[in-house]
Amino acid sequence: MSKSSNSNWESTVKPIVVLSVIALIVSLLLALVNSMTAPVIEENTRRTTLAAYVGVLPSVSDASELEEVTDYTTAGVTGVVKAPDGSIAIKAGESGFDGGILTVIMGFDANGTETGIWVDASTQTKGIGSNVANDDFLKQFDGMDGTQNIVMNQDFDAYSGATISSTALFAAINDCINCYNEIA
Repeated sequence: MSKSSNSNWESTVKPIVVLSVIALIVSLLLALVNSMTAPVIEENTRRTTLAAYVGVLPSVSDASELEEVTDYTTAGVTGVVKAPDGSIAIKAGESGFDGGILTVIMGFDANGTETGIWVDASTQTKGIGSNVANDDFLKQFDGMDGTQNIVMNQDFDAYSGATISSTALFAAINDCINCYNEIA
């Protein structure tokens, strides 16, 4: 082997091979970690969702009382449950700031009156967009008519300084309202 070909191996090919092997090993380790944590994350998400369903339905004290509803077609809606008294909880998500999903779970009694709202805005900018999930801000929706779509800054206030997150919140609320009207 000539000195120039050995030099080419040492300066070009060898580093590429070493970095490729390292990248392959790291990718395999990430896949392994993902396969181990995915079921745990899924179970935690399920528990959080069930707790939120119970939280927005005052007539329900335990998630085992809830019956899953699957015959809906409303875009943006990812889950619906019904309580024995006819009240319904609906989960919807819309894209907020920077594409992060803002999730809303709303409860409605059998007459369509809002009984509770739960918002996960953890994907929104902390201290700005995430504020749309504050209880003080969400109080404005207490007891609203859940059969009529709402308009931001007309029917209810947006959160000042968080226009994109507020828009996502109002869109998800309207998804819940549309689904309620579809299945009620």
